[in-house]
Amino acid sequence: MAQSKKIKKVLSLVMSAAVLGSTVFTGLPAQAAQAEDSDLLISNKEVTGSGEFIENFQRSDYTKGGRNGFEVTFEYTKIGTLASDNTLGFNDSLQFVVYDAAYNGWNPTKIGPTGYDLEEKLETVEPNTKYTVKVPFSDIESKLSTGGQVMGINIQTGGIGDSVIKIDSLKYTVGTVESKPVVIEGAWKKTSDPQKDFGSLSVTEGNAYVTANEWNVLVSGFSVAAFKEPTVAVTVEYEGIGDTPIYPQSEILNAQTYEPLVPNYPQISKDGEVTHLTKLEDKSIDEMVLAFDTGTVKKVEIYDAAEDKATQVTDLTNATIVKAMGAGWNLGNALDSVDDTGATGETLWGNPEISKRLFKVIAASNIKTVRIPVTWVDAVSVNGASYEINESRFNAILNRVQEVVDMARAYDLFVIINIQHDGGEGITNRWLDVAASNQTGIRRAFTDVWTRIAQKFADYDQHLIFESMNEVMESGNYGMPSATTYRNINTLNQNFVTAVRGQNSAANQKRFLMVPGYNTNIDATVADNGFVMPAYNESTEYEIVSVHFYDPYNFTLNEGSDGTTKLTDSDLQNIDTQFDKLKTKFIDKGIPVVVGEFAAVDKNNYSEIARYISKVVESAKSRGIGYAYWDNGYTGSFGMGLWDRYTYGQTTLGKTVIPLL
Repeated sequence: MAQSKKIKKVLSLVMSAAVLGSTVFTGLPAQAAQAEDSDLLISNKEVTGSGEFIENFQRSDYTKGGRNGFEVTFEYTKIGTLASDNTLGFNDSLQFVVYDAAYNGWNPTKIGPTGYDLEEKLETVEPNTKYTVKVPFSDIESKLSTGGQVMGINIQTGGIGDSVIKIDSLKYTVGTVESKPVVIEGAWKKTSDPQKDFGSLSVTEGNAYVTANEWNVLVSGFSVAAFKEPTVAVTVEYEGIGDTPIYPQSEILNAQTYEPLVPNYPQISKDGEVTHLTKLEDKSIDEMVLAFDTGTVKKVEIYDAAEDKATQVTDLTNATIVKAMGAGWNLGNALDSVDDTGATGETLWGNPEISKRLFKVIAASNIKTVRIPVTWVDAVSVNGASYEINESRFNAILNRVQEVVDMARAYDLFVIINIQHDGGEGITNRWLDVAASNQTGIRRAFTDVWTRIAQKFADYDQHLIFESMNEVMESGNYGMPSATTYRNINTLNQNFVTAVRGQNSAANQKRFLMVPGYNTNIDATVADNGFVMPAYNESTEYEIVSVHFYDPYNFTLNEGSDGTTKLTDSDLQNIDTQFDKLKTKFIDKGIPVVVGEFAAVDKNNYSEIARYISKVVESAKSRGIGYAYWDNGYTGSFGMGLWDRYTYGQTTLGKTVIPLL
């Protein structure tokens, strides 16, 4: 498609859903180590009577220094009248009780001779026999049902009547908490009024504790020691910013010194959702203070930016590839950007440099495939029957492509890379002209480019897909081309398949290759005497037909006065009609099809866009056709951006479209 260059940095206006409710902490899987002497809390203390207070522990103290629970060793020095047969009628000898910041709760974790929170009603105990029980803080704190923030834990006697218990020792258990991703969600907002509800944040994944007051949020009890690139992402929804950019306090502080781990984050220029990223240089950090003004903290993530969730896929076939690819999304106007001089660069059309964080949010939205268009025009030139590859420039582009592919693969995404604007009309120094007379030089350059790409990615599995080229066409001709032009396209597609399969690489033999017809147009692709599926050793296995779909043009792309904001019944019916053609021509014959681009520009007509996207997705899925939404990163009027690539927040359009994909 003709990509819009009207890109600017804006903030998303979309609110992410708040996960509210009681504070629940997950268990710590680490092996508890013997506590230090300094962690000995009680020793040689005799207690008697049911429900008698023994000691109190503040949360701000007990979560420090790798502490993760209590270890209590106790014995009965007297069996009371409740148990003449040396048994107790209750399963709790001692109790840990948790309470919130308002001193409400007091929900117990019951300690018996053989463990805690036991189901049996009677336990046999022997006098002067020592019993040792360990219990994590997380299990005790999970009993708090008030919805408030945990303030601390008391220890008291259980239902022992006039029995006497001697606490030989009560100490903290310590150990290294397993380094694993942490997700904290909710809605917390700083307030100068201590009586005002400042909300809460709760751990929904991983090992951590959260304590909040009206000023700050303390996150503790986590570990980043094993992470290669420990990173903290704080998602804040800002409001009431107005027209003048501000610099609110938006930072993460050292929990001991209250010095910032990094300087204050950049200015906020507009209401909406922003994700602030901080890399932790000190891997010994196990607690931090969040200080964020003028917005609501919605989510905190502590994770390894070098995490790799990629799995191996080597056994997909023509019959299974489309289902495996799932919903697709285009990283448009990035690595395909090119200026009027023919120079390429991923920020030339207004988007920021591609970050791994972007793929993290994409994958979290159940997108399974990312198409990454690439323009190589300033590294390749053709002159008659000869061509030239600028080695330095080509390798720079290829290395960056590999970096971005690896970012996406870290989140187990399928990735499509291609040759995008090298054949685009109006592109300075374009060399991939399918209607030009110097096809010999073009074919040689094209084959060399794909040979180099195939060699670079020789060991990548079936998650990586190659697409030969994009929307190639005769100048100004959106209908059927001449027979000569179509032969040129078919020849280039064949050269592409031969170049990739010809590499001495098992992965390239089974790599899926996408091939387009004329201008990726459905009618021109299904027409007789036009498109020819390339074959290798007389087989079209591991090949996919690539088409694009922007019908009806006046609704999807036309920004002029004759553009439309509404769909007709015939517009929707046409989607089925066009996709039926693909099913009959290819899918019914065992050849996969992917609609590599489709979208509708933002005309503030979200309900109609929802109807359109829903229909395309439903029609494609019901026929076994794959699909990938075109996102150019532009978030304003007539944009197609589903995410703001500066803030990682969903746009208004994104909030409409993403759930439908």
